[in-house]
Amino acid sequence: MSGRMLLGTDPVAAVTILEGLPIDLIGLNCSTGPDYMREPIRVICETSRLPVTCIPNAGLPLNVDGQAVYPLEPGPMADELVDFVTEFGVNVVGGCCGSTPDHIAELVARLDGKAPRPRSVPYVPRIASALRAFDLFMDPAPLIVGERVNSQGSRVAKRALLRDDYDKLIEIAREQVENGSHALDICVALTERADEVFQMATIVKRLGASFETPLVIDTTEVDVVRAALEVYPGRAILNSIHAENRSERIDKWVPLMKEHGAIAVAMCIDERGQATDAQWKFEAAQKIHTIVCGEYGLPPETLIFDALTFPITTGQADLANAAVETIEAIRLIKSRLPGVLTILGVSNLSFGIDPYAREILNSVFLFHAVKAGLDLAIINPAHARPYAGIPDVTREFAEAAIFNSSQSALTDFIEHVDAIIKSGGADTGPGKTSPGVVEPDGTDERIRYRILERRKDGVEDLVDSAIAERTAHGTRRHDAAVDVLNGVLLPAMKQVGDEFGAGKRILPYVLQSAEVMKKSVARMETYLERIEGVTKGTVVLATVYGDVHDIGKSLVQTILANNGYTVHDLGKQVPVTEIVEAAVRHGADVIGLSALLVNTSRQMPLVVRELHRRGLDIPVLIGGAAINRPFGARVNFVDDAKSTRYAGGVFYCKDAFEGLDWVEALTQSGDRDAVIARVQTEAAAVA
Repeated sequence: MSGRMLLGTDPVAAVTILEGLPIDLIGLNCSTGPDYMREPIRVICETSRLPVTCIPNAGLPLNVDGQAVYPLEPGPMADELVDFVTEFGVNVVGGCCGSTPDHIAELVARLDGKAPRPRSVPYVPRIASALRAFDLFMDPAPLIVGERVNSQGSRVAKRALLRDDYDKLIEIAREQVENGSHALDICVALTERADEVFQMATIVKRLGASFETPLVIDTTEVDVVRAALEVYPGRAILNSIHAENRSERIDKWVPLMKEHGAIAVAMCIDERGQATDAQWKFEAAQKIHTIVCGEYGLPPETLIFDALTFPITTGQADLANAAVETIEAIRLIKSRLPGVLTILGVSNLSFGIDPYAREILNSVFLFHAVKAGLDLAIINPAHARPYAGIPDVTREFAEAAIFNSSQSALTDFIEHVDAIIKSGGADTGPGKTSPGVVEPDGTDERIRYRILERRKDGVEDLVDSAIAERTAHGTRRHDAAVDVLNGVLLPAMKQVGDEFGAGKRILPYVLQSAEVMKKSVARMETYLERIEGVTKGTVVLATVYGDVHDIGKSLVQTILANNGYTVHDLGKQVPVTEIVEAAVRHGADVIGLSALLVNTSRQMPLVVRELHRRGLDIPVLIGGAAINRPFGARVNFVDDAKSTRYAGGVFYCKDAFEGLDWVEALTQSGDRDAVIARVQTEAAAVA
């Protein structure tokens, strides 16, 4: 089973959408027996703060002589449901199709004297499409909101709207999603047309049916908001409310937020106008917070404050300090209004200067805004650059302009970038080179450069050359390929991962580097020798549920397969039960789990606990950018008190080769139990 509902909605998305509405309980009924409900019910109980219901059928029906027969007997059905109550904290249980008075009587008897396990679920602000939810507090931040499906910021989008060319808008949206956007800002306002309500409803329906990516409804008109919310199947962000005219932008919008469970961007604007200094921005935010949270009773997590980005590039003296004030305002809002989120339209900062200079200035500003507490950023990820890839001297010029460190700081920055452009050091095409970076000499360094700079062009030829250089000195092709992998590809990707963890690369950049890595590894694989018909063991790999990234897992698959192991790669976003059942089906000697993000890494202990529940002892390897050794140690325990260890052991892997080492130790050493005992002892000391 996929773990999704009939139309593809995952349980977290369902909870995200429905909890925003005025409902009293949430749960599952009908459709399947309790066995197939176990995983989604567990997810709902861990995600929802509402009482949870579970009313399954008496198993999946069988066709017996043309009649539907439900095979699950009262005892086994009661066993499952009692488990849901005591283990997950389900509050209401019962029986749907196929259940009889005997089923209910057995359930009542088994539940006598038992209470639901207490649940304490913290509120996690999320948005959702009809299919998938996204945590707004991303770790590492920020959540990226694509800005190009916007009539006010994109000439291409505006022309498409004027022509009713919704296919073109879908194409723009797809490009934003493929470049790493987690949400899409949608604005269709046009001075040339008066049918914004119709156009917004039309594009929202089209996008809602085309992408898993949630939407941000960007408009000034309450009728447009209403029309969008009435057709959108997910939980949206509204952009935006403010306090300049309370009756128009708060009192009319907040009831729609409550009715549809929406979240709102709140601009730092009050009756005095757009706030320009940090204290004023905070005061405007505080005023909105008092009204929305105090008077209307909405939680603070439903507010995303925009501290306003003004251009520092216009030469106006009163805006020279604008970036400093915005960054400081973010700090004030986050520290004094607990629970709220923050957002910026980053590119406003650099309006009017050369596109190449804009990208540098925007990237450096984004880095510092995130350090100050920024949660969401409205950008075009295709036109962004990694902070870590900008040379120190160029960063210093950009930072001087952003922090207004001297009267000539902005002019100095522009002249510095102009000099780079005139010298031919600027690349404004796809897979852009960082400013002032010149492609190095040496084949190995050029491969590393391409991974760091996200350039796929020519990387396969460079891999061929790197291997040829090694074989020319007598190294076997296989050994040369392994040396390139170990000495060039892995260190480059490790640097990308380290910079991601330090906040110097946002997720879209990491994914673009990963695409270069995949091309490199695919070419390198052609040089590796495999022993056909012989296997050293079976490994099942999966990227855990909720995570759509397979950066490291693909590399692990290559290394294991080329070291004699049979590898079954289950892909990305794999539910807990599917991982466990695949491991049993394939007779796995080892399970490998990957996660890129902190929030998705929480799926790993759930896999381990499900293996334990089923009495299995398959060793589990875990790895990914969000994982560390103390986390791995904690996952070895299957109870909150850390008194029960998982019999198969959980093995943290800092990289693909440590993963290979653990697999070799578990399958080839002849003393699997001693290897497991060692890691469990180490886990007890760390956890």
